[in-house]
Amino acid sequence: MGTNRHDWLFGTGATPTEKLLAHATAALGALAVVLAGRHVGWSWWQWALGLALVWDLVGGVVANGLDTAKSFYHSPLPPTERRSVRFMHHPIGFTGLHIQPILAGILFPGGTWWWGVLWYGWALIGALLVEAAPERLQRPIALAVVVAGVMVSPLLPGPAGLSWLPVVLLLKLVLAHGVPEGKGAPRGAISA
Repeated sequence: MGTNRHDWLFGTGATPTEKLLAHATAALGALAVVLAGRHVGWSWWQWALGLALVWDLVGGVVANGLDTAKSFYHSPLPPTERRSVRFMHHPIGFTGLHIQPILAGILFPGGTWWWGVLWYGWALIGALLVEAAPERLQRPIALAVVVAGVMVSPLLPGPAGLSWLPVVLLLKLVLAHGVPEGKGAPRGAISA
């Protein structure tokens, strides 16, 4: 990476309180998964993977929603950055790296390969729609993608104990990460 140190989790300059909020939300999500999933029949490695998934995705909703993260991911990189860094930095590349639903669909009881591919594709298409949209439509399109996922996800059988995953994935990648801060302000609007 260039000469600047990048904070890929929170963006450069996140306060300790902002970081604590993301970690506390992740911990609450992990506790909810443990309490709700006591009888799902996961093996020890599925529990480890499930808790890693919830920590990344649930905490990631808050972390990606921070102004510092939005500023980091939606600002241009120096021209000297490597291609791999540029790919991870771009909203579509960042979303494409999140293969968690595919892993969940394959590795957890009750899951299917198509369930994981569906939600991976849903998030990727949502990120593409937001990226391609005019500035004023980015947030409403992200909200439409997320709320459609909220309505569809309970209709599809998925892995035991992971019914929350599609909605949280969409919140993290399409809404929290995909929409830059300050987008869609009407021209000539007076800021508070």
